[in-house]
Amino acid sequence: MFLNKLDNGSKAVLSPAGLCDLIQTDYQPEIISSCTLIEQYLNSHAYINELPSSDSEVVQLLFRKLDDEIQHLVLKESGIVFPFIKKNYQNTKKSTENKVDPKVFDSVQHTQQTIIGLTQNIRKLLNNYVVKSSWSKEWKQCVSEMFSLENHVFQWIHIEQSLLYPKVTNLKIAIHKKHNRKETLN
Repeated sequence: MFLNKLDNGSKAVLSPAGLCDLIQTDYQPEIISSCTLIEQYLNSHAYINELPSSDSEVVQLLFRKLDDEIQHLVLKESGIVFPFIKKNYQNTKKSTENKVDPKVFDSVQHTQQTIIGLTQNIRKLLNNYVVKSSWSKEWKQCVSEMFSLENHVFQWIHIEQSLLYPKVTNLKIAIHKKHNRKETLN
C-alpha cells in the first residue's frame, strides 16, 4: 500500500497530514476488517479443535484484548491525535498555542507496545502461523487472517513510529526554537 503511493512520487504522502490520511484510509480499515473476520470465526467456534484446549482459550482471550486495544487506538487517533496533527501541520503558527499533552503521544506508544506484545504472544501460540493440512479450511483461513492482521499492524506502527511521530516531534521542536528566538531578539 504505502510503497505504491511512494512510487507515484507523491511527497504529500510523507507530510504528517498525508501520513495521517494514509493510515486512516489504507491501514486502519484493513486492520478493522481483519479483526472483524477473526472475531466472526471465534464467535462461531467457542473451542478451536485444532489447538490444545488451554491454547484455544488463551488465543481467544489474547485476540479479544488485541481487538480492544486496536479499537481504542483507532478511536484515539481519529478523534484526537490525527485532527491535532492535521490542524497544526497546516497552520504551524498556532502550534504553540494549541498543544496536545505529550502524555497522549506517550499513551499511543504504550498502546502500540501492548499491541505488539499481544500479536507476538498469539504468533507463539499459533506456531508462527504454520498450518497443518489436517486443520479445517475455516481455521486455516482464520490463521491466515491473523497473519495478515499482524503484518498490517506492524506496518501501521512502523509508519507512525518511524515517519509520523518523529516529524511531529521535530515540527514542535522547530516551532519552539523559532518562538524562543523571537523572544530573545526582542
